[in-house]
Amino acid sequence: MENFNGIVSLFLVCIEVVLLINLLIFTEKNKVNNLIITIVVLLFSYQFMEFFMCYTESYSSQLVYGSFVIISFLPPLVLYLVITIREATSNFYKLIFLPAITLLVYYLFVVDGFVITSCTLLFASYEMPLGDLYGIVYYAPIIIATYLLYKMIKEPKYETKKVNLIIMLSGILLTFIPVALIIITFPVLLDYVESFFCKAASLIAITLTIYAMRNKNIIEDNNEWGNIKYIYRNWK
Repeated sequence: MENFNGIVSLFLVCIEVVLLINLLIFTEKNKVNNLIITIVVLLFSYQFMEFFMCYTESYSSQLVYGSFVIISFLPPLVLYLVITIREATSNFYKLIFLPAITLLVYYLFVVDGFVITSCTLLFASYEMPLGDLYGIVYYAPIIIATYLLYKMIKEPKYETKKVNLIIMLSGILLTFIPVALIIITFPVLLDYVESFFCKAASLIAITLTIYAMRNKNIIEDNNEWGNIKYIYRNWK
């Protein structure tokens, strides 16, 4: 019988390859867009790893640990992206990566605790040490990023970026709220939560790509003085 386990992951890999091609060719090269490219690369890498493990039935603890290394940096990267859009310059914000790094270093000593318990057409289920703590570390940056985006949308300072911010926030909400509701409604799916969320995170990849395509460092001032400054800066 043909093995189709992980085939949905392969489908998402193809989608994310298309997104990456568009990001690399059609977006302006700046710090925000580079972070978006990094996030999409990580999502692509995780989906490919899950497909590879499930399709080839390669269930080694090292491979499972490797896939968790990839996805562990996604939430802090999303939060760091939002902080970068806010134009915060303090290096202090880079500490948001510390909880994930600390857990991953600890996991190096208990790698054998990473196990794939099952693979299906849609999802993979995992067992790992300190799963509850990992969940807190994983989802906290996403919750903070959602709150910051909501605040930014309300602030006049970000009026010119409002549509882009709404697009980004929509991607996060459309990813996490439906999945959370499904997990609450069907607790049996809790074992698949990491895989479930990473599948749904393809929506974040799509909305981030749209954000990057629209994100250009163009000075947009609606008043006359703003237009004079724009002309002067370009003339220089």
